[in-house]
Amino acid sequence: MPPYCLRGFARTIFLLLAALIVSPGAIGVWAQDAEAKRKPKADAQAVERVGEDIRYLASDELEGRGPNTKGLELAAKHLEDRFRELGLAGGGLEGSYRRPFDIPIDNKVLPGETKLVLAGPDGKTLELALDKDFQPLAAGGEGAVEADVVFVGYGISAPKLKYDEYEGVDVAGKVVVLIRREPQQEDEKSPFDGKRTSSHAFIQNKIAAAKKAKAAAIVMVNDPHSTRRDKRDELTAPNGFGSRGGGIPFAHITQARLNELLVVSPLQSGDQKLSTIEEIADHIDATLQPVTTVLPWKATLACKFETVRSEVTNVVGVLEGEGPLADETIVVGAHYDHLGYGPFGSRRPGERAIHNGADDNATGTAAVLELARRFARADRKPARRMVFVGFTAEERGVLGSNHYVANPAVPLDKTVAMINFDMIGRYGEQGVSLGGVTSGREFGDLLDRATREQDWNVKRAGSLGGSDHMGFYAKNIPVMFFHTGLTDLYHTPEDDFETIDVEGAVITIDLAEAVLKEIVELPKAPEFVKAQPRRRAVVYLGIVPSFQAGEEGVRVQQVADGSPAAKGGMQADDVIIKLGDREIKSFQQLPRVLGQHKAGDTVTVVVRRGDKELSLEVKLAGPPQ
Repeated sequence: MPPYCLRGFARTIFLLLAALIVSPGAIGVWAQDAEAKRKPKADAQAVERVGEDIRYLASDELEGRGPNTKGLELAAKHLEDRFRELGLAGGGLEGSYRRPFDIPIDNKVLPGETKLVLAGPDGKTLELALDKDFQPLAAGGEGAVEADVVFVGYGISAPKLKYDEYEGVDVAGKVVVLIRREPQQEDEKSPFDGKRTSSHAFIQNKIAAAKKAKAAAIVMVNDPHSTRRDKRDELTAPNGFGSRGGGIPFAHITQARLNELLVVSPLQSGDQKLSTIEEIADHIDATLQPVTTVLPWKATLACKFETVRSEVTNVVGVLEGEGPLADETIVVGAHYDHLGYGPFGSRRPGERAIHNGADDNATGTAAVLELARRFARADRKPARRMVFVGFTAEERGVLGSNHYVANPAVPLDKTVAMINFDMIGRYGEQGVSLGGVTSGREFGDLLDRATREQDWNVKRAGSLGGSDHMGFYAKNIPVMFFHTGLTDLYHTPEDDFETIDVEGAVITIDLAEAVLKEIVELPKAPEFVKAQPRRRAVVYLGIVPSFQAGEEGVRVQQVADGSPAAKGGMQADDVIIKLGDREIKSFQQLPRVLGQHKAGDTVTVVVRRGDKELSLEVKLAGPPQ
């Protein structure tokens, strides 16, 4: 699943689960069946089959199934071979199983049009070598600038913390030089969230602050804390901070080359001269006072990139229906791609490692293969056509499913429902949540029928969720989304086969089979129901939760500056165990409880901090503007 759907529940969206807690009215709350549920038994042979698919797809051999890896092609071939073995017809081009297209995967630096030259007093010039001395960053974008240079410390503008390195200096049209991360990183009492990384260290916030001050370009140097710890001064790859194109040329420079500039033009703080980045950082740490200084240098910076594209493919198999409804289609899909070696989409962007994506989404892919097997080998053909799809490039922004919607194997006006699987490997920890149940008028009743004789732990999500089903929903097609929740392994190299609840994945597949049988046999196509706009969130707490399952309560990963939680004394690593008179057992429960309050209410929040329980008085607020 992409981090941003965690724009739509669509890449980097499970940030939406964080949004549930930061502003719980932003998406719906869970409505869990009232009855206590017992975990049903999975068939041993199905567990073995599904487990083998997950194990293979999440093996190191497949290199994290990232774009431009051999592993992604091996995964596509695995789906293709299985569909052929099951006797499914090809739903791809010219009768094949493949529907290829190309996607942007990288920004290649154009050396002939990329340079950084620093011209100083007395005619001194520093011509920096690409890759060795500096690296352009695609997070800023393309452009060419020749302008005066201003050193702006860490490039932080935080008036609420009474720390603003842009205050009182005109950087409009100039090149700002700044240090990566933030001051006092090793000080638990730092106003920048102690030893934890605050939002002021985020690259996009540094870009935003520079643009707000009307700077023409950014030159960044590594912070000494990191280089001392890592024992190296490493330049970030051009796509290391993403390729969003912030509209301002942006380069990363080594400390050694920037120190050459500072030796000639040291910063002055009182009687003290600061002629290295290390001296400057130590001084800021000690005083927590900006040392913003106009330097007698000019910078000529040019950044130019070429977009690198790669061919990827959706894999499509078709099981024809039989009878009067055979011309109607149900799409069953899951994305089979993941993050490769990172850093794109990884929650560990500085670590080049295989991200095997066992839960995300080898589990969902295995579900599509298992369901294709069950329906293809059933005693009779389904009443409606079933199209099984392995989508690619979901992690790049649901590109594969969007391509399918634009280029379907069967016309969309014949597609009556879409069922999607994304991350179904945590059933034993969190049960299964079903998004989109309200998008089909008949879905609620048929789900009741499908679950009548089984004790599935089902939560009907009030929100639609975000993944490959969203493109179908946008075309007024009813959708259902199977998902078993997040953990802290999400988008890390630790999302491996050994962490998967395979039996729980099979139980989820069993539920999906029961639901699909109900949809297949409906006498009429399900009626699409568009979600009504939700009212604006009215309660704001101001935390980002940890998604780690298996712990009672909600562990706080981050507290937003100036939020109700921060003002009430809440800290990162606190575990919320009670809010008002309600015990908090899980992060799914917290938004429901918060939703019972209104802005202005003062509530007692009980947290576990180390081996102590503390009661904090928190005054809830409306959502931040």
